[in-house]
Amino acid sequence: MQKLLKNTFSSGLVILLTLFSYNSSQGTEISRQRQNAEIALISAKLQNTLNNNDKSAFYELIPKEIAKDIDQKYTEFITSFPNAKWLVTPGKDLKDNRHSIQILVKGDKETGTNKFSLQSKQRIAINLDNGRINKSEIISDYSILKSGNKKIKVTIGIPDSVLTGSTYDIDIILDKPLENSLIAGALMFIKNEKLNAKGDENIELNPMGSGGLFKSVRAPMKEGKQRWGALIAHSEGLISITKMVRVVSRQDDLIP
Repeated sequence: MQKLLKNTFSSGLVILLTLFSYNSSQGTEISRQRQNAEIALISAKLQNTLNNNDKSAFYELIPKEIAKDIDQKYTEFITSFPNAKWLVTPGKDLKDNRHSIQILVKGDKETGTNKFSLQSKQRIAINLDNGRINKSEIISDYSILKSGNKKIKVTIGIPDSVLTGSTYDIDIILDKPLENSLIAGALMFIKNEKLNAKGDENIELNPMGSGGLFKSVRAPMKEGKQRWGALIAHSEGLISITKMVRVVSRQDDLIP
């Protein structure tokens, strides 16, 4: 059981968390109208690439050295979830005039007697240079990985952005409390070096209430990003969750 807990939790950490997060040189300015058309085209190309395992768009839209890394991460992910379905759509522009795209992926798999379902969503800010992505930043993301036959709905009550030094709540809510089930859970702060971990560390689970996992935490005093991981074990299976939180110093930056 402990090995299964580790593997399930670590799987939730590699949902392409850094797939399109990189920096390159800033390119030339082009018209907003043309950029909007290019964003729509880029979204369609990425969706087609991700759904059809045709990696050509990675190299067409992204610098070669970055595309190779993305190619590898994508291959590893598809090996775990070969039937994953992707939806890539243009998102709302940010206050600083950067464009954004949204990437949603869902997938299911069976391993022996274990059934898994995955959902992950990212909002990514991007800059363009002649139809290519030359700069990007993950603005928000989460992933939910479930095991077991029972469809248990979960609500992630974690803010996308918080102020430096503020206290905020981390709530993982089971929409329908499991009244008669034994439930245990764990919450952990994920450091950058653990994003590609293979699940070789112990995860200590503690008894929790039937309604979910609830905790208050304090944001650091410096701007940056925090990533949280949560694991809930119940009689029907496991739920693994990851969520990124942006830490900003100005009220105006809470909504990018």
